[in-house]
Amino acid sequence: MATLTTTAKVHTDKLQELQCALGKIESKIDDTMGRVAELETATATHSDSIHAMEVDILAMKQELATLKIRYEDLEARSRRCNLRIVGVKEGREEGKLMSGFVAELLKETLQLASTPLLDRAHRTLRSKPVGGDAPPRAIVIKCHYFNEKEAILRKATGGKQLTTKDGDKILVLPDYTMAVSKQRAAFNEVRSLLRGLERVRYGLLFPATLRITTPEGEEHRFKDPLKAKEFISTKL
Repeated sequence: MATLTTTAKVHTDKLQELQCALGKIESKIDDTMGRVAELETATATHSDSIHAMEVDILAMKQELATLKIRYEDLEARSRRCNLRIVGVKEGREEGKLMSGFVAELLKETLQLASTPLLDRAHRTLRSKPVGGDAPPRAIVIKCHYFNEKEAILRKATGGKQLTTKDGDKILVLPDYTMAVSKQRAAFNEVRSLLRGLERVRYGLLFPATLRITTPEGEEHRFKDPLKAKEFISTKL
């Protein structure tokens, strides 16, 4: 009987120890679950914050793209009456008002009926070339009247080289922005294809829209050079 009592006591003690150990494990599990819940909450909060930041970044990118387009458009429009004259030797204008010098140069070289009215004229803002072999800086002018600027371009015959009374070989060109120049240059191959077609008229509208008039008098406009090229190969 004493032996049974002793055995029962041993089992009871072991059960108590086991219960105590299980209690500690349950406590640790509860603590771990609490921490996991906290982490899940924090993760959800961070996820929401990250999503909100991603939305903000996307909105800012879209706004930046819109502002860039507006800026380029404004810059292009601000040059609407501008021309660029390439090839006038450095120093020709010394001792003279630049706008007056250029106005007389254009009148004499292009044989204009009257002296054009220029709001301003200046050399491009890069460093002055050193040495006789270095090309001169271009001269940028702003015509007071858009129609007068167009008349000068027509007289200059689309980029044909001209000779001034001083013997300078010059070009009179539109003063496009870099972005517009790149867009227009994309049509160079298409325009070369059109030059070989009879009774087809074409022109590159500002800033970069190709207008094609077929022999039948139908007008088509293209902003994409690839679509224009496809039209030429299949319709003309």
